Amino acid sequence: MAERTSSTPLVFAHYVLIMQPKDGDYSKDIKLAKQVGIDAFAVNYGGWDVDWTQHEAQLNRFYKTAEQLDFRLFLSIDTTSVKDPSMVINLSNAYASSPAQLTMNGALVLSSFQTDPPAWDWQTDVLDRINSHVLLLPGTLSDDAAALFSNDISGAGPFTWVHPSATAVKEHSTDVALASERDRTGNLWMAGIAPWFFTHLSLDKNWAHAQGDKIFVDRWSSLLTLKPDFIEIVTWNDWSESSYIGPPGRSTPGTSDVYWASATHSAFRAMTKAFIKAFKAGRAYVTVDEADEGVYMFYRRQPAGAVGTSDPLPLPSDAESFKDKVFVVSLLSRPAGITLVSGDSPPVSWAAPAGLEKTSHTWGYGAQVLQARRGNKVIADKVGAAILAQLDMYDGNVVAV
Repeated sequence: MAERTSSTPLVFAHYVLIMQPKDGDYSKDIKLAKQVGIDAFAVNYGGWDVDWTQHEAQLNRFYKTAEQLDFRLFLSIDTTSVKDPSMVINLSNAYASSPAQLTMNGALVLSSFQTDPPAWDWQTDVLDRINSHVLLLPGTLSDDAAALFSNDISGAGPFTWVHPSATAVKEHSTDVALASERDRTGNLWMAGIAPWFFTHLSLDKNWAHAQGDKIFVDRWSSLLTLKPDFIEIVTWNDWSESSYIGPPGRSTPGTSDVYWASATHSAFRAMTKAFIKAFKAGRAYVTVDEADEGVYMFYRRQPAGAVGTSDPLPLPSDAESFKDKVFVVSLLSRPAGITLVSGDSPPVSWAAPAGLEKTSHTWGYGAQVLQARRGNKVIADKVGAAILAQLDMYDGNVVAV
């Protein structure tokens, strides 16, 4: 088994197993994750309309691929669909001896995604029946830090997902309280962080996120100061909710074509490398080596209030959090000049400092062009998809290049 210690700051990415890579080849995702410093995938086991026999075979293939590539996995049980604790027990016992299974201090790592408490008691129904020591980091949507770190806590500490509809100010306040309770109790804390959130599937699943553009870069900067024990990026591949940092995808089981998930989020994945380096080094700020420099932009492809011409659904909830801006993120070893040409708007140029900087700029309709130079060195030369006044179907996802 792969051994880590609980004092090592690690970064994971939530991998939704029902959202399979198009060719069923996990090696591409594993290699991309390793390139940016991700230590393991938290494999979301469960979901909607699951064929459990097929699901178990997919998990087995995932572990075998990870073993071949010297990568780590651990189970994140989706308690919205997994109702039988024996399933958790059997899977944990089956993969405990896998070289790909993430362990810490001799204990296998186990986590969960849960919107409500599961249909079992973690200790008596699950942990006491697994044939190995377990480090459990159960998921939660609660923002009650004191309760999450109470004496009767299940497991080693909570995994706190990004809180639905919490503003950036509220999320930061919750994180501060969580960090304080972690320090007071000595328990572990795994913080979730997302690049984006948007979905537009139905009347009851039609939302954005109140944190808007502050959900990723700003929150990474905040978490670097608060120093959770672990960070889990949510997600690698949930295309249906636009929260992926992995390659784009489209079709998801049980839904129509998720048209917004064709947008690249490659910039979020590239930025992640710098944040992970800072987190693992214990720094409260980002420093950048010249070899890792990059300048990126992210933006939506339509105005926040423009309903699609053929769209049967209303605007998503929290759409007012969207800003009709192009956001530019620079990660530089030394100052450099940046120029943004946003569609039909006049070019905007500025001198960016060393380190991390995020700026926002009023957009124009048309293609988005971003360039960054230092003397004769070209740091960035990018053309992003056009912003349009209106689309056939509402698209609250971002292009991130």
